Amino acid sequence: MLVHTVVALCGMMVAAAPVTTAPATGASGLKGEYVEARTSDVFTGPCFSNAEVYITGNQAVVAWKVTEGSFNGQNLSGLTVAAAVRGNSTFDADAPEQAESVLIVDNRATAAQRDALVAMAKTLGGERLKRVVAVKSSPMSLVIESGHATDEHSAADAEHSRHAMPKAPRALFLAPGLAEISTRPLDDRDHKCGNEVLAYTPISKGVEVLPAFTLGNFFKGEELNTRWDDPNARSSMVGKFAL
Repeated sequence: MLVHTVVALCGMMVAAAPVTTAPATGASGLKGEYVEARTSDVFTGPCFSNAEVYITGNQAVVAWKVTEGSFNGQNLSGLTVAAAVRGNSTFDADAPEQAESVLIVDNRATAAQRDALVAMAKTLGGERLKRVVAVKSSPMSLVIESGHATDEHSAADAEHSRHAMPKAPRALFLAPGLAEISTRPLDDRDHKCGNEVLAYTPISKGVEVLPAFTLGNFFKGEELNTRWDDPNARSSMVGKFAL
């Protein structure tokens, strides 16, 4: 009888114990649009890439617009975050952990959403976004033409095998007076040697992209001890991200 009483009491104690849950962290159904522009060609042949490596291509603007989903428990739908990144050498030939960045956060975000956008960008940017020297707030917009890059991958791959050009949609990212990317699809004018490929991996994880021609690519902040304005190059990537 005593044994049964102890078991019953233990059961009551377990039932009465408070249930604790960990705070929501990480991504939930997170997806959106992505654009990146560098200070070197990314759609290029060996003759061009070999001439630029270790000389340029260590600066980039990247931007993510969340179309749906949350991060760290915050709904980020419709919000944008961007980064200006300076590496110690041409990206993909650099030491990523030595890169420095400035994060630019949508000024419509609440304080909690701002923190979540920063955490999301750091997660997607990996080593190159670990050393953030400043976080700035700005009005922001990222518009990519309908017909996303990933919807056209199969056709683009087939075309490229016949030396046609990948057709990324037009994209425009704006943080007025601070950073900009504008692109157009590649066309026959952008064939230089006939051996072009997407020669570099994107800075962001979780993306599917096609290369594009850069009409505008600038960063005008002070925090990286460098500015750039590098239009008219085969230096952009346009597509989607998911986490």
